[in-house]
Amino acid sequence: MTDPVSPDPLASLDTLLAPRSIAIVGASNDWRRFGGRPLHYMREFGYRGALYPVNPGRAEVQGMKAYPDIKAIGAPVDCALLSITAEDTLQSIRDCAEAGVRSAVIFGAGFAEVGDEGAARQQEVMTVARAHGMRVLGPNCMGLVNARAGVYSTFASAYEEGLPPAGGVGVATQSGGYGGYLLKHCFMRGLGVSHFVATGNEADVDVGEVLAWMAQQDEVQVLLGYLEGVRSAPNLVRALETARRNRKPVVMMKVGRTPEGRVAAASHTASLTGEDAVYDALFREYGVWRARTTDELLDVAYAVSRGKRPKGPRTALISISGGVGVQMADFISDAGLELGKVPEATKAQLREIVPYCSPSNPIDMTGLVTANHELLGLALERVLEGDAFDAIILFLGIVGMAPTMAVPLTRILSEVCAHHPDRLLMLSVTTPPDLRATYDQAGFLVYEDPSRAVSALAALHHFEQLFRRPLPSVRQPPAFPAGLVPAGASSFNEVEAKGILAACGIRTPKETVTRAPDTAAAAAREIGFPVAVKVVSADIPHKTEYGGVALGLGDGEAVAAAVRRMDERIRRELPDARIDGYLVSEMVKGGTECILGVARDATFGPVVTFGLGGVTVELLRDVVSRLAPVSEEEAREMVSELRTSPLLFGWRGAPAGDTDALARAISALSHLAVAEQGRIAEIEVNPLVVLPQGQGVVALDAVIHPVKKEFVQ
Repeated sequence: MTDPVSPDPLASLDTLLAPRSIAIVGASNDWRRFGGRPLHYMREFGYRGALYPVNPGRAEVQGMKAYPDIKAIGAPVDCALLSITAEDTLQSIRDCAEAGVRSAVIFGAGFAEVGDEGAARQQEVMTVARAHGMRVLGPNCMGLVNARAGVYSTFASAYEEGLPPAGGVGVATQSGGYGGYLLKHCFMRGLGVSHFVATGNEADVDVGEVLAWMAQQDEVQVLLGYLEGVRSAPNLVRALETARRNRKPVVMMKVGRTPEGRVAAASHTASLTGEDAVYDALFREYGVWRARTTDELLDVAYAVSRGKRPKGPRTALISISGGVGVQMADFISDAGLELGKVPEATKAQLREIVPYCSPSNPIDMTGLVTANHELLGLALERVLEGDAFDAIILFLGIVGMAPTMAVPLTRILSEVCAHHPDRLLMLSVTTPPDLRATYDQAGFLVYEDPSRAVSALAALHHFEQLFRRPLPSVRQPPAFPAGLVPAGASSFNEVEAKGILAACGIRTPKETVTRAPDTAAAAAREIGFPVAVKVVSADIPHKTEYGGVALGLGDGEAVAAAVRRMDERIRRELPDARIDGYLVSEMVKGGTECILGVARDATFGPVVTFGLGGVTVELLRDVVSRLAPVSEEEAREMVSELRTSPLLFGWRGAPAGDTDALARAISALSHLAVAEQGRIAEIEVNPLVVLPQGQGVVALDAVIHPVKKEFVQ
């Protein structure tokens, strides 16, 4: 189970993330040490609150009066920064509690990340802190920054070279080492970080709470997150909901996508890493852009922080190289964007400027414009006129490196940007840092490699579409019959599982349970041939592996023989399996086989998964997941996201499937899983046949696993 959400976690973080007074326990006179840097930074960068160095061995630290312990300060302290050993931390937390300190940042390692002994030490610290209502960041963390408040409670070396530029990037990371690396690269890219928090072991404050608090700060324009796992799913969901409501783009790197990566993440922190598909579902639901690399994380943050987003996907590509133009066209297609159509009048104007240009998108203006920059400016102006494109990417290669070209090129491009301040212009150019900054200040988004420019444009388009959509409405769950899922059930056979589905509106075939070959044959005659016969047993979820399924039986003798054959083999190979009878079922003709299931994730609860393929789904690997519950509209989106979805919409003349009924089934099953999550651990409907429009869907087989008693909370 996930940790419960604290009653008012965001308000309780104010004394930690925006403290009015800070005590540095273990303050060092050497500003290069962990206990020295925070004091040095805050004095240099203008912290306006009260600072109290605590060091029993010194009367003065960095020119300030030092105190022997925190109790000797004699004034209110919002936050205590503990730069001491793990062994000394417990006593220091007790002193903080006695002095009425309201929050603490613990730098020290040697806690839950190192094993059982450290975990016990961490628990002792938190027992004291919780008893006194003290919020704790860490332990084993790099601390935090709130640039607006002048709070630099961190030992991050990225601040050694002085105060970086102001900006609106908020960073929340579970890894201090990666966080420090990311900070430095933000500064190198000219990105101003307004807030930075490294959560470390998350004994108390977790990354979700931090992101939610940042999402409420006016100065934060974009949220960057680094996750290895999640301790409290409700806290993270609240953060993403808050960011979505406040129109704050969230760019997240979630590591541990592979089994090997999950093992590494678990060994690095005490975080719990869930299945990667669940995070994809979570991010998709709340519009999080998932970055796979640090470059992508920074590229998107840089683009989003500039405040311009394209109104649509139509992109103009202008290049001095036909080959690069073709590359960029491929990148645009891969990113789900569109090559805008160049108006005929514009094509004629471009030919007048450069007669041998290729004016169709991608537009190849040839290398001539690098020798005559005025021509480049004219061409760019012609493309910007009108409303044919939502964004423009200009590739200039290494032209920006040439001393004879750089200055006039900068002037021309700056003039064009000044004429069109509201247009989204992106520049792919190799250039020195000072000229890059000039292009950036002129109004271009600057990327060296065109593929990175396209990726950033795709993210901008994503956020524009996200914030245009209305906020999701409250989902009203359907009413299920009382006692639908019996309490305390240890198993469900196929017939029982199908009965539960039928009560949710998911149709099953005409079928009858029998116990003898003769009665099975009689049931088959009543249903009508051909029929299927299956063993009914909660102990045999994969019936085909033991000969427990026979299909296409055309007469009574074949049915009776199939029952005898199944009974003999199963009793021989699975002597302990309970057999509740044999199911005689109509053979459903036509339709498209799918799989629909819900599994209970340890962190996020029920997750619904849908895919095409039925029994071949593991081969196709074409599935999509969402956190349950989902609405019928969201279910339709799930269906459309499959690569194989055309099979449901009339592929090559085949009848279109009843996707409305399919959406209802997906939604109903997801709501059932949420309503009965204390009793149902997993549901699998496989295959679920989607019949032609108007004929509905049919569950041919179903498995329901109840929650084991030891997991019920």
